[in-house]
Amino acid sequence: METAQAIENLVKTAYESGMPRDQLERFLSYQYVPLPWQTKFHAAARQADSKEGATMIGVGGARGPGKSFAVFTQVSLDDCQRVDGLKFLFLRQTGKAASESFEDLIFKALTQKITYKYSKGSLLTFNNQSRIVLGGFETENDIDKYIGIEYDGIAIEELNQLNKDKVDKLLGSMRTSKEGWRPRLYTSFNPGGKGHSYVKKEYVEPYREQTETKTRFIPSTYKENPFLNTEYIDYLEGLEGNLGKAWREGDFDIFESQFFIEWSREKHVVEPFELPDTWHKFRSIDVSGQAGFTSCHWYSVDWDGNIYAYREYYKTGKDSDEHARNIAELSEGESYKYSVMDSAAFSKLGLPETTAEVYARNGVSDMHPSSKNRIMGWDIVHQYLRWTKETRPKLRIFSNCKSLIRTIPEALTDEKNPQDVMSFGSPYEGGIEHQDAIDELRYFLQTLRETKTPAPLNLVQKRLQQIREKDEYNFSYRK
Repeated sequence: METAQAIENLVKTAYESGMPRDQLERFLSYQYVPLPWQTKFHAAARQADSKEGATMIGVGGARGPGKSFAVFTQVSLDDCQRVDGLKFLFLRQTGKAASESFEDLIFKALTQKITYKYSKGSLLTFNNQSRIVLGGFETENDIDKYIGIEYDGIAIEELNQLNKDKVDKLLGSMRTSKEGWRPRLYTSFNPGGKGHSYVKKEYVEPYREQTETKTRFIPSTYKENPFLNTEYIDYLEGLEGNLGKAWREGDFDIFESQFFIEWSREKHVVEPFELPDTWHKFRSIDVSGQAGFTSCHWYSVDWDGNIYAYREYYKTGKDSDEHARNIAELSEGESYKYSVMDSAAFSKLGLPETTAEVYARNGVSDMHPSSKNRIMGWDIVHQYLRWTKETRPKLRIFSNCKSLIRTIPEALTDEKNPQDVMSFGSPYEGGIEHQDAIDELRYFLQTLRETKTPAPLNLVQKRLQQIREKDEYNFSYRK
């Protein structure tokens, strides 16, 4: 009776995930019973057959849910069995012999009910001439030998250990002449590694924002794997700090070397709301030419001194006049207590006018130069990000400020000066992206602290002040 109920639950889960019937029947015939989260991945793999389906499908995030097994069974038990002559590249990062790590997967996934030939550590061939080319990499240079060879599909474990340039070159090798088959990438990953920012940008953020098109992300944790041994569970739960949280929860907003360890998307990001007219408003700008990013955020301070970043401008490929005009347009109808700009913008450097003067000429005026004390500035940012179980952070960010939300958790600690942020951050290929958004956040918070700008008065306080100033009720006489 329990077995019948388990099968019924599996069929229901598979149906709700979108798995086609023939896929589930094939898996069961090979004695593979996917976990509930794995059914979502297998369904996404089949959806890649259609033009509307994503062709870059990532799984995991945390350690221990069975990511490797899910990817390997999809390639070996489903794709290679239903399409004759398929050629799949399967890459694993491994610190030991590649053949040994592949054999662990092969012996677990392939039963006596499926016929195959295995060339130790290099090739797995099935009766229909479909085959899996097995490859291992310890460094990125090991990837080069696979680039330029045609594959119908590629599976990569630990995608976060490769930079975007290597991945793009591998994807250039994905092409096919098989009718009805679309080349695709299956991959697993965890937080951290040199490809962390790329993986987060391509897979995790579209999943969060429900904007997935070319990619699909199926998250999972060790808690979704009932077959995981107790010792490994104890190991994961015993890990401390950001590494433990990243590996247990698959949180891509935390990782080793992270500078702002206070960051919590749940605590710091809020949905936009209408700001009261009585709250003070500010602007902060980090300027750049056409090659870099110009970042501007608009901030509002409530009656208790809490700060809300409520609008964002983050653009490249424009000159200073264009940036200034765009920021001026977004600022129409608002007044500001003051605005802050990178102190470097006030130097002429042999030019007829400073960048600050260019902005003023285009309607962005009343700019104050930022402080040059980076260490003190970062300390103030830490203070505004800090929170406890009993208190909320003093800084909150509207969800539409996507670049600021992205760059705060991605800021890295400078190994030579742990009190400072590395001068460059997110390793997007095609150029290192500077941390412009957090720089101008620092400008604003540091200026706010140094000028000792008071919080605005609430409506009751404001009325009492008006009464006292005008002496409407003869307060001076009563004294």
